Amino acid sequence: MTAYLSFEGQVVPMTWGKSVYTVLPLPDEVAEALHAQGARRVEGEINDHPINLALTKAPVLDAVFLWTGKSLLQQIGITPGEPLEIRLRKADDTVETPDDVALALRQADATPVWEALTPGKKRGLLHGINTAKRAETRTKRIAKLIADIT
Repeated sequence: MTAYLSFEGQVVPMTWGKSVYTVLPLPDEVAEALHAQGARRVEGEINDHPINLALTKAPVLDAVFLWTGKSLLQQIGITPGEPLEIRLRKADDTVETPDDVALALRQADATPVWEALTPGKKRGLLHGINTAKRAETRTKRIAKLIADIT
């Protein structure tokens, strides 16, 4: 595994069309080092909170950045503009499957189907499950995931 790249940064608003998003721009030297490693995703920490996010570019921002949506900001307990300590390195494509999802997959005999999905597809399907606020919602979303892939 490669060494971490550490830097100070801050989440900033990015206006794109009629919408405003929150993003964490990467310093050019960090973006270049990650690009040289062939990184498409990074893992690391923002203020000691673990993250695994995609490197992103958009025509409205001249820097490579990480999306930092509302749920991530709440999880970390940060607001745009506040100084942050960031550590990043190239992430591998392993997607950790939560225990309750793995159990549901086994019970539905859907583990082979799940394992055949790309890492990006798995992350996309798990996002709704992992952002559920109530246990009932999480359970419903797991059931929907099983129905969608079987």
